[in-house]
Amino acid sequence: MRNMYQRSACFFLAALLCIGCMYASAEDSGRPATGTFVIDTLRSGHGVLVVENNNPLGDDLIRDGVAVLTTEDNTVPMVAVYVREGESFEIGGIEDGVYDFYFTVGRAWNWESANFSDAEFYRTESPLLFETEIDGRDLIFTIWTLTLEEVPGGNEDKIPVPREEFPDLKEN
Repeated sequence: MRNMYQRSACFFLAALLCIGCMYASAEDSGRPATGTFVIDTLRSGHGVLVVENNNPLGDDLIRDGVAVLTTEDNTVPMVAVYVREGESFEIGGIEDGVYDFYFTVGRAWNWESANFSDAEFYRTESPLLFETEIDGRDLIFTIWTLTLEEVPGGNEDKIPVPREEFPDLKEN
């Protein structure tokens, strides 16, 4: 009899774990994976941009983000990539030049509108310079690491941007 109760308890725990996994999967099903490109173009440079998305508020709201790189003074995206909260992604192949960095954060990404339901829009204060040089046998190239939320001691301020000034993420 005792053995039957143990088996019943194990079955009950397994069922609870299975239901919990299905619930977590359903919750994530509408969220693209980190590294999903919303827009991408051919990149053949050496520069690297690492995008980190954290939650400095430590609250329970999930704020995923889309990081956008445009050529300086041009709001046509060269690349736009989805980064889930708490994750980071590395974009490689960035050619030498000066770029503007925009990002949007929010919840419930909608592919049709290429926007979050409760989106906030930002850009960095300064453009990003990517340079490559050869020093003897060494290839030296720029690597930027940007966090979507301001961090203490960081060196870039985020500037709120009106929706109409944010790059259009719908591919034409």
